Amino acid sequence: MNIQITDWMVVLGYAVLMGFGGWFGFKKSGSKPSLVVGVLSFAVLVVAYFIQELWVAVATSGLLSLVFFLRVSKTRKLMPSGLLLVFSAIVCIYLLVNLLGK
Repeated sequence: MNIQITDWMVVLGYAVLMGFGGWFGFKKSGSKPSLVVGVLSFAVLVVAYFIQELWVAVATSGLLSLVFFLRVSKTRKLMPSGLLLVFSAIVCIYLLVNLLGK
């Protein structure tokens, strides 16, 4: 499958954001779930990059969108879950459109 380099730049940028976000959530509030989810999503997205499977990145960003949606629904707070929901949804839609368009 011929995938554009910009798709992979989005995946790697998103991976770094999720990893850093998990670490930041842990440092700021001691949230171990944030750290675990951040590290796991970083790892899955990096693996998706190395095995060149864009659908794995689409599924990961979709699942994270759902997780952040549920979190926002529960807390009604825009930061940080609302912002991460918007960002994850944009990444998911962007990658899905590019994947289906090929």
